[in-house]
Amino acid sequence: MKSKYDILLVAILSLLFIAVNSFYTYQQSIILSLIPVLLLVGMWVFFAPEKLFYGLAFLVPLSVSLRRIVPGLSFDFWFPTEPMLVFLLLMIILKSLKENYFQKELLKHPVFISMLFYLGWLLISVVPSEMPIVSLKYFLVRFWFIGIFFYLGYFLFKQNTKNINLFLSLFIAGLGIVAIFSIAKQSAVGLLSHRSAYNSSAPFFIDHTSYGAAIAFAVPLIGAIAFNAKRGIPKILGWIFTVFFILALILSYSRAAWLSLILAIMVWFFIRFRIKLRTIVVASALLTALFFTFQDEIKWRLERNTTDSSGDLAEHVKSMYNIKSDASNLERINRWDAAWDMFSERPLFGWGPGTYQFVYAPFQKSYYKTIISTNFGNWGNAHSEYLGLMSEAGLPSVLAFISIWVFALLSGFKLIKKPSISREHRNITIACLMGLITYISHAFLNNFLDMDKIAAPFWGSMAIILALEYHYKKQGNITEAELIELES
Repeated sequence: MKSKYDILLVAILSLLFIAVNSFYTYQQSIILSLIPVLLLVGMWVFFAPEKLFYGLAFLVPLSVSLRRIVPGLSFDFWFPTEPMLVFLLLMIILKSLKENYFQKELLKHPVFISMLFYLGWLLISVVPSEMPIVSLKYFLVRFWFIGIFFYLGYFLFKQNTKNINLFLSLFIAGLGIVAIFSIAKQSAVGLLSHRSAYNSSAPFFIDHTSYGAAIAFAVPLIGAIAFNAKRGIPKILGWIFTVFFILALILSYSRAAWLSLILAIMVWFFIRFRIKLRTIVVASALLTALFFTFQDEIKWRLERNTTDSSGDLAEHVKSMYNIKSDASNLERINRWDAAWDMFSERPLFGWGPGTYQFVYAPFQKSYYKTIISTNFGNWGNAHSEYLGLMSEAGLPSVLAFISIWVFALLSGFKLIKKPSISREHRNITIACLMGLITYISHAFLNNFLDMDKIAAPFWGSMAIILALEYHYKKQGNITEAELIELES
């Protein structure tokens, strides 16, 4: 009898909710429609947190700015992924306190130590910030990105290395949907129209540069999956997807993304032909010396280039080094110069994490301004992960960030040299190294780590490298112990 009343109560409440929600939908407000999604996410967090992590991997490329769903909001975040990240992070903290969930071995790893210093300095920089609320939000976003995509990712990948392929496959699948959507939008206007590429990935990406950065990062990952696939249909599909992602990257018309993938391929070339680090360092030093020796002539030649970005791929490539008339390139110089002056004025703590776009206007010089500059300085960021950090949180923050990826790369290069590493894990590690290099180089020209679409593969790739490093270290320790037992 009681169950009938319960069913009746649920039915009445459901009908009431549908009626109220229909009214709000008619009024062009979908705020109540978010409640079932939030309830579903809440249940998912409490009953299947691991599945939620993999759900995030798929949804990250497909997330949308909340302001696109509910216009006029005074705040914004990526929906539905950022609420999922917050819920999942709270769950991890509770489990760490209650079930000894903490990964103690990470406390000895230089990558994790650098991450703690990086987050710690960002938190310290909130105090003297020009806009403490903005800076606190900036810190929290970095905190839950690292907490989920790196820390939880490391735990799950360490538990079972097969989880690595699942994470990468789901992320690539989500990004593949965006790529299909983007190319379909472009084809309606013209695939060779670079103007149509700029907003083709909306509403999932803010512009073609962040979309290109994500695609460039994914190309080595899908390539590794294709290499590791067994013969037959899986391998054929893997290579088809690889070619498709390369095509999507070309059609993104993101020059920085093209360049970043070329640099990553060069790194693969060094690995493939076992070129020693010493040779690379010497060659880099010679190139740097040549640059400074002929810098006046190089600058003169650069200033003679007046080729602007266009739908012609050759001209678009040539426009990369046009610092005479290309508005995009010139505006980057304007932003970089403003960031450097901001850093020079406050070199230790900066102006506050996340505040660049709100405070850089007075630092613009009239002779660096372009047709896309704003007098209010309220459009965009520093167009450099490194200069942005320097201006917002001082020199220690950028040194910490560089330390993170330097130690991660060193761990990866050391790992692929291990005789015991499997071919599959070696390919995945090389792909993660290449992916990281695409963004590390891209970060000189843009900064996208505040986006879940870039943060997921960036921090996730580091988690993969460290998890595989732990896997083979543990495997080596077990083998050594077994040998001692046999000898005794």
